[in-house]
Amino acid sequence: MTRIKQTRGVSRRKVLKGGAATLAVGSGLMTSLVKTTPARAAGGKVIIGAFADGGLTPFKQKIIPLAKTAGFDITFLEDEYGVTLEKFFTDAQNKAGQYDLYLLDDPWVPQFGAADVLEDLGAGGIDGNSKDWIGSMIDMGFWPPRQGPRVKGFESAEPKLICVPFVGDLQTMTYRNDVYGEAPATWDEVIAKGKEGVAAGKIKYPVVFRGVSGNPIVTSWYPVFLSYGGDFFDDKWNVTFNSEAGKASADFFVGTMKANTAPGVVEFDSDQEGAAILGGDAGCIIQYTGNALKADDPTQTKVAGKLDFGVVPKQVKAISQMGIFISGVPKSAPNKQNAIDFLKWYTSPEVQGKLAEAGSVPVTRSGFGVSDPGNRLIPVCLKQLDAGCLPRPRTPDWAKVEELLGIELNKALQAGSGGGQALDNAAKQVTDYLTQAGYYK
Repeated sequence: MTRIKQTRGVSRRKVLKGGAATLAVGSGLMTSLVKTTPARAAGGKVIIGAFADGGLTPFKQKIIPLAKTAGFDITFLEDEYGVTLEKFFTDAQNKAGQYDLYLLDDPWVPQFGAADVLEDLGAGGIDGNSKDWIGSMIDMGFWPPRQGPRVKGFESAEPKLICVPFVGDLQTMTYRNDVYGEAPATWDEVIAKGKEGVAAGKIKYPVVFRGVSGNPIVTSWYPVFLSYGGDFFDDKWNVTFNSEAGKASADFFVGTMKANTAPGVVEFDSDQEGAAILGGDAGCIIQYTGNALKADDPTQTKVAGKLDFGVVPKQVKAISQMGIFISGVPKSAPNKQNAIDFLKWYTSPEVQGKLAEAGSVPVTRSGFGVSDPGNRLIPVCLKQLDAGCLPRPRTPDWAKVEELLGIELNKALQAGSGGGQALDNAAKQVTDYLTQAGYYK
């Protein structure tokens, strides 16, 4: 996918106003889900709202026509990424009924969940416990989360399935096969063999990454942090990202990685990061699916045939960040049952296989089982998912947390040192913010 992983938020006041009636959400919910294996679609009109993104091209080109043959009349409405969260949230809160299905960026799920504006898809017959789901993907569709900390008011609520994964997207490594031979397994290997590649004149830098303050730098640091064994919060929302493991990852990131990357990396975003690997300057980068696939386009790279994909490097683990398209049905949907029937059909093994053949990352294990996936990154994505792939913390306030953390990391990156202190500074700011937001009352 080509979208930048931003997490623009609807205001907390707006979320809490919309979700005031949900504080007792634990009562009266179904405790078991109806198991359904849809073989055929029921059909009918479905209005899908989405943000414009190249990652949805295979769905539009291959799956929508297939849905038509199954009896669905799909209306697909796209808007710019920056306006869709506000537009969908307003539609849901006002019960305007403009859409039957929202395609959301996964960090938005907590905001819609807290406002209680999406249908319980489990009660509608979608089995969130099926072993065919990619576990880390389906987990993002439950509110409150089945694991990890919960926001205030939802501590004892029974999780319900309000969204289902739609198109997979995650970080993997793109690397130069003439420098590394095979995917470097550790961060130390990235640096050591990358230096050999520099000395041999094959590349200019072992690694390149996004250093811009906010979302970009946090996204690049995320897999380093996870690989060192870091955790963002404990189960009470106490900050833990400045643990010993977290500080070691930040020191490595702003120190060793900066010393082995391009000048000006503090101002690098996706375009500059991608240009470095596609132009032949970088030995490896960690990036999301849509940008990674440019490696196979000879019109976009100067080093065609020299770029391969692999699982992200590890320190103690090899865990990347996940960010997916995820779908929810608003309670005000004019064709609610049609939308649920469509999701049952769409997430069936046959259709998920077609999605993989079309070149998109599926959301079920059966989808990964096709003999001829539409791109060679898909099998690597499954390896990464099995090695470890985690979403961002499930809180409506993640955008603010990421902003505060990203500012401090960028300062340390500019200095080329002080990663651990940057995390301490950010930890205090995040704790103050969450205290004011009522997380610890």
